Amino acid sequence: MPPGATAPPTGENPVVAELRGGDFRARRDLGQHFLRSPGIATRLLELAGLHAGDAVLEVGAGLGTLSAAVARAGHRIWAVEKDPRVAEALCAALEPYGERARPLLSDVRAVDLDRELPVGTVFLSILPFDWPLAFGIAAHVFGSTAKVARGLAVLPAATVDHTAAGDWFGAGLRLEEVDGISRDDFWPQAAVPLRVVSITRC
Repeated sequence: MPPGATAPPTGENPVVAELRGGDFRARRDLGQHFLRSPGIATRLLELAGLHAGDAVLEVGAGLGTLSAAVARAGHRIWAVEKDPRVAEALCAALEPYGERARPLLSDVRAVDLDRELPVGTVFLSILPFDWPLAFGIAAHVFGSTAKVARGLAVLPAATVDHTAAGDWFGAGLRLEEVDGISRDDFWPQAAVPLRVVSITRC
């Protein structure tokens, strides 16, 4: 493995096999990175502070590692993923949870979130590791429906810096750093420092 690289995610599905074999390339235009282990997903779930009955929206669900952790904990999950190459892996990861888990294979901007989601939904996502893309997704989600009450996201540290400069205020969102996360927790390894932040409405 090249210096600074990270091993592919764990798991048994065709996409992971392609990752291990070097046949799969993450899409840079989507800021695509995958969690390397379910343990990291469990940690994010704990930081989200979900309550019994909370519904969750994940945008960029990827291989379903985080979405499966949400469903396994007993919560309803709407898992949105744009890349058709990982659709089979995402659906397979969520299949054991039946109606509690709903994969939506689409660009989130094409999903009627106001119709799909229940009131009080929590946004829990690993956003693209490109701060303008991360901002665009979060602003769209919170701007398109009042049913999303709050959120927790992994995003580039630069996003937090731009928040301090007021760039997010126009979207009516407040970000607060709650934890850090290693660049090595993702494949491909993140090229920029990352933060775990809470998102609330101003």
